[in-house]
Amino acid sequence: FVGHVDAGKSTISGHIMYLSGQVDERTMEKYEREAKAKHRESWKFAWCMDTTDEERAKGKTQECGRGVFETEAKNYTILDAPGHKNFVPHMIGGASQADVAVLVISVRKGEFEAGFDRGGQSREHAVLAKTAGVKTLIVAINKMDDPSVCLEGGVWDEDRYNEVKGILEPFLKQTGFPKGDVHYMPVSGFTGANLKTRVDTAVCPWYGGPSLLEFLDQLQPAQRYFDM
Repeated sequence: FVGHVDAGKSTISGHIMYLSGQVDERTMEKYEREAKAKHRESWKFAWCMDTTDEERAKGKTQECGRGVFETEAKNYTILDAPGHKNFVPHMIGGASQADVAVLVISVRKGEFEAGFDRGGQSREHAVLAKTAGVKTLIVAINKMDDPSVCLEGGVWDEDRYNEVKGILEPFLKQTGFPKGDVHYMPVSGFTGANLKTRVDTAVCPWYGGPSLLEFLDQLQPAQRYFDM
């Protein structure tokens, strides 16, 4: 998982660990209590991956978090890369081990623009992932449930999704990812929508594709030199 700082990489990673049964209910309740005590309730899933006191105090991943989980189809290792530019070497170390990169993009107004402007880590991480040899890129357009972009009744905003996707497409093509190797999907790391199970059509009537884990389960892993 790569992308700009605060895009939601650790929250998505931690929520997947919880949904796949790697983090039990009691541990999750403990994280929720501790996060609430620090007035950081939205960080509870991130704490599944951010385990050091410094990471939790600042809300920033500093080293590449690692987690293992399995579905009925495959075994997975999550590498949760830090988004802050000071920790780019850790991100490169994670990307060089990955078969697939998930570029997490915050759709929240202001956050997407900060991540994509010159100097933003959304751009740099996409370029570094390609340089590290990643062939398949999933673009998880996150925080679709955020009040800044949600429509009335909590419905996800297709126009904002398409706006962000339209800005990313030419950039990723220019970066060297062929169109067929880039896959876009809307998600909410905090609610878990479209991570394991597909998002409710009442919330997102315009997306008919698979959830993130469904897509990964059907994806053929890239061949590495030692496979040949």
